[in-house]
Parts: sequence; C-alpha cells; structure tokens
Amino acid sequence: MPPNAQPPRSIYDIPLPDPPGSFLASRPHLPYLLPFFCFILFFLPSMFGNLAGLHWEQLWITYHPLIYFTKTIVAALLLYLLWTHYTKIRWTHLPLGLLLGLLGTPLWIGATYLTHSLGLTNPTPIITYNPDLMLPLDHQRWLFFFIRIAGPTLVVPLMEELLFRDFLQRTLLNSADFQSVPIGTYSLRSLLLMSAFFAVNHGASMLLPGFLYGLLMGLLVIRTKSLGACILAHAATNLTLYLYCIHTGDWQFM
Repeated sequence: MPPNAQPPRSIYDIPLPDPPGSFLASRPHLPYLLPFFCFILFFLPSMFGNLAGLHWEQLWITYHPLIYFTKTIVAALLLYLLWTHYTKIRWTHLPLGLLLGLLGTPLWIGATYLTHSLGLTNPTPIITYNPDLMLPLDHQRWLFFFIRIAGPTLVVPLMEELLFRDFLQRTLLNSADFQSVPIGTYSLRSLLLMSAFFAVNHGASMLLPGFLYGLLMGLLVIRTKSLGACILAHAATNLTLYLYCIHTGDWQFM
C-alpha cells in the first residue's frame, strides 16, 4: 500500500463489481442487434448447400414451420428481456402509420413484379416454402399460416423498426453516441443508407421493394418522430401482404 494511502474504513469503501446490466448499458447497440441476428441466424443453414453430407436447404424447407416458430419465440423473448434498453416508443400519428402501412403492400408487390418484368430478379426464387405442397392437411396449413402471420405482424415490426429506424438511422449520423440523436433526425445519406441496409436484409429478389419500403418508413419517422407509427405501419403491411399470399398462393412474399 502506498505510504499516503488510507486503508478502507469498511467493506463499503471497497470498489464493488459493476452492477447487473452495466455490460449492456455500456454497449447500447447490443440490445438492438441481438434479437435481429438471432432471428436471421435460423435462416443461415439454408445457405450451407451439402455441407458435411447434409442437404441443408432441404432440411430448412422440411422443418420451416418449426424453424420459423422457434426463431419468432427467441426474438420475442429477447425483445422482452432487453426492453428497458430501448428508446421509449411514442405511439402517436397512428392513423397516418396505418394508412402508409396499407399503401406499403401494393408498393411492395408492384415493385417486386416490376423487377421481375425488367429481368432484374427471378420470378421463382431459389428457396420458397410452398405450404400447399409441404402441408397436405388443412389443419397443418392453417396452423402454419397463424404462426407465419403472427411473427411478421407482432414481432418482426417491433424488432426491425427498433433496429433500422431507431438504431441505424441515428447511428449513421453519430456512431459514437447514437442515443444523443433525437428520433427522426436524418441526413440524406443516413436515410439512403438505412434504406439500402433494409433492402439487403430482405434478400436479392426483394432489393427494390425493400429499398422503397425503407424510404417510406424512414420518411414516416422523420415526419412524425414516432416509432409507434412505423411499427403499426410495418405490422399492417406484413399482415395484408401475407393475407394476399394466402389468398393468391403467391408464396414468394411469405
């Protein structure tokens, strides 16, 4: 002990370990990234080809209902456990969010068919799950539809709006301290890059609709400063898009 140092007067003078939660508190980006990367992690095996003698794509197709159910539950659980680390959501401008969400469905469908007609994307994606072929029994198909709609309507909008419109759009303005940037603040660069990342997240066949929809949600949060409006819009789009899939059997969107 140095000559002038005073010994602790009691155990209360001894430095204690960091309190629970300080790891995430000092890494505010992790709560936004963890649910998203855990969610997409379940899709990666479909890209492994015949690695280690297993046909991973076929396994993904065979067990897709179970895989989707599992990854939805995992993402929902992480969002619940990490909830206190997120920006407080303002549930304002909901009518505008609902309107843009309903308009987002024809925007997504139209942009997809436009890229097909221009020869930019394949009208028959390499990996598409067809419940009509994979689930011959009615109760199996309707259970799958319930799971496949519940996830994109209740979990995915919350997860993706927190990631892209809350975290990423602000991080692109101030990566060192995104929390100091008010919700809805933007530059043209941050808006375009966020939309580009959102597009890439939806795969090569959905780049144009993903980019346009990213712009739409980016403009919505810029106009309203309301993550709640974006979450409702996203949920409305996913719900109506998936109902369209069930009605038409156009499974490329599901």
